[in-house]
Amino acid sequence: MSSLRVVYSADRIHERLKEVASTIANDYGDRELILVGILKGAAFFLADLARLMPRPVDYEFVNVTTAQGDHGEIVSLTYATQVDVKDRNVLILKDVFHTGITENYLITHLSQQKPASLEVAALVDKQQLRSVNLNARYSVFDDAPEGFLVGYGLGPSQGEHTNRPDLCIAEDA
Repeated sequence: MSSLRVVYSADRIHERLKEVASTIANDYGDRELILVGILKGAAFFLADLARLMPRPVDYEFVNVTTAQGDHGEIVSLTYATQVDVKDRNVLILKDVFHTGITENYLITHLSQQKPASLEVAALVDKQQLRSVNLNARYSVFDDAPEGFLVGYGLGPSQGEHTNRPDLCIAEDA
């Protein structure tokens, strides 16, 4: 069993999301914007960010999986709603932006539809773990400590702690 250490309170998450939503709205102006959330971790992020946007936005979800293969990671798009991004401004939402491999795969996949723009927003950006040359245009937090994050939609596959309103580090007890 592990204990939890709160890293970002629910109030701090909400405060930062309001700031990021305002920046995104200013950057995109009156141009159409579609938020594409990578399941499942970005679901809370997408829902809260969309509600805080001071202008209409559209949204879709995708699921991208990675598995270890003989020659490195194998990335697959396993689920996508009717994502039509042609001539649209697309903002991919990721829970924790680690290596960038998943995001790079999705950007490559979606760019085939010729969107007007294609950027990444991360709830937590861990640039020090990046293995591809890709950066998030927006990040809610970029100073998360080492460790396994849980809460605010994140957690182990069994769902323990995922519905917490804050972000925590799971520490061994």
